[in-house]
Amino acid sequence: MLEVCNLYKSYGTLEVLKGINFSAQKGETLTIMGPSGCGKSTTIRCINRLTEPDSGHIIYKGKDILRLHKPELLKIRQDIGFVFQGFNLINRLTVFDNIMLALMKQDLSKEEVKKRVRKSLDQVHLRDFADSYPQDLSGGQKQRVGIARSLALKSSLMLLDEPTAALDPILVREVLEVLESITSTQDKSIIIVTHEIDFAYKVSDRILLMDQGRIVERGDPEKVFTEPTSKIGKKYKELFEYK
Repeated sequence: MLEVCNLYKSYGTLEVLKGINFSAQKGETLTIMGPSGCGKSTTIRCINRLTEPDSGHIIYKGKDILRLHKPELLKIRQDIGFVFQGFNLINRLTVFDNIMLALMKQDLSKEEVKKRVRKSLDQVHLRDFADSYPQDLSGGQKQRVGIARSLALKSSLMLLDEPTAALDPILVREVLEVLESITSTQDKSIIIVTHEIDFAYKVSDRILLMDQGRIVERGDPEKVFTEPTSKIGKKYKELFEYK
């Protein structure tokens, strides 16, 4: 479904991505981990060109996303859901309307739009908050609205960029529980950037471990966390065993 080939990205003299290669199959949950600044978020943002890479190829359903003109890119983004670190909700709109807004560019009837919004709110356990405004929600609830917005698109690929990074520790669990439910029941491909080791071990089909702009470990969670060969991988092993 997705092939990322030889991806490079620099900011001035700082090389952030140094030849990233990986694939994601239909129905697979792929987790990207690594220390801060290693290129995780840049990698995931390049997939739908929120960040423009310098070179490489990103093949999604047979099309190279990096070669698409804006109208084609906007269309394919409708099939790629993105959950941001910082919620990205519009305060003057209700929860229901924030989610509905994501569907406005799709050729759907009003009833179908409302049906999708209601279903996505049920999936993240927020049906009772449909008429609430973002400022009335906790951080965890706001992030669950962001997840619902992505689910409502019924996209084939869902990207989550450190979905718990902006949350207080006490709120992290409620978001992770929703994500665990989604990864266990959805047939879409999901790529998650996270620091949560236990969560990654539980939900991932494969883990990519990055360090200094490169993928240094890849494989199923058991292999990555118990049989690493890289320096950073061995540090993750220690954290995993400690937990």
